[in-house]
Amino acid sequence: MTHSIRTVFVTGASGKLGAPLCEALLQAGYDVLALRHRYRVGVPGVEEIQGSVTDAGLVDDLVARSDAVIHLATCKEDRDGVIQVSAQGTFNLLDAAMRTKQPKRVILASGDAVNGIYFHPQPVPIREDMPLVAYPGYYPLSKVLEEAMFQQYYYQAGVPTVCLRISWIQAEDDILNHLTVAGECFGVPVWKELMNDGQRAVYGDSRDAAVALRHPDGRPLLRHIVAVEDCVQAFLLALQRDGIEGQTFLIAMTDPFNYVDAARYAAEKLGLDILDLVDPVGQDFCIDTTKARYVLGYQPRFDICRLIDQAVEFRRSGQPRRQRSGYGG
Repeated sequence: MTHSIRTVFVTGASGKLGAPLCEALLQAGYDVLALRHRYRVGVPGVEEIQGSVTDAGLVDDLVARSDAVIHLATCKEDRDGVIQVSAQGTFNLLDAAMRTKQPKRVILASGDAVNGIYFHPQPVPIREDMPLVAYPGYYPLSKVLEEAMFQQYYYQAGVPTVCLRISWIQAEDDILNHLTVAGECFGVPVWKELMNDGQRAVYGDSRDAAVALRHPDGRPLLRHIVAVEDCVQAFLLALQRDGIEGQTFLIAMTDPFNYVDAARYAAEKLGLDILDLVDPVGQDFCIDTTKARYVLGYQPRFDICRLIDQAVEFRRSGQPRRQRSGYGG
């Protein structure tokens, strides 16, 4: 059934994941329709359409032309976007798929924010069958809403939905921007907020260091992330595997990384100091990718060291970064 997929419609195609995914879809032989809101996708061979998932007529037309849909469009921390994009936009997409009966696979990019990662205690690895207990914010709320709609359109109307619940995506030199204190602040925690006055005096301006983040009791903090290349792999597999309709798959690295070990590795690669900081809020968590590995055939290729190596190579190459949405995450 999935072998008859030829044209793939991608929403949110100009985001961090969108452009690499569109490139991979083309390389795999698919035709790609890319809906972008603000920035160009910039991938030769992709048919770009400027618009929004909130435009029901446009969504109807594009879904009717597509054998599969990949829904990446998101609102991030945008109060209005929770309703306009995540509720109305996702409804437009799923309802068009139900009415046209054209797509053979409709795939959602969800996020592990729905499991409350980092903010809520996670004593055991997170699995797909656990309750959704998102941490506070409009983005986590949006993903809970989207997952619920995807599940109900499968249960109620037989729309062939699949949900990929993705960990924090790292592309280009993102991981170095997160692990070091100078330059762009990427993600949480915000390092300067955890520094004492003496540390701010040394590292508050341009001097850089890699952060060895610990719990108040001295234990290294553990966190799960994923490389954009492994995310792309998961979406291609989700297009190809038969019999996975209505299912959810967690997508992450094989193991969480240890901030102390990661800081040592990054510091050695970049010639930096190591700065020990304490996070009074962050909770360890581990994503269980067993289902994705055994059912989808997902095989993550990046661990924290390979991710850091690739980020260092990216910086040294002098390549420009892709246009970003403006949301630091």
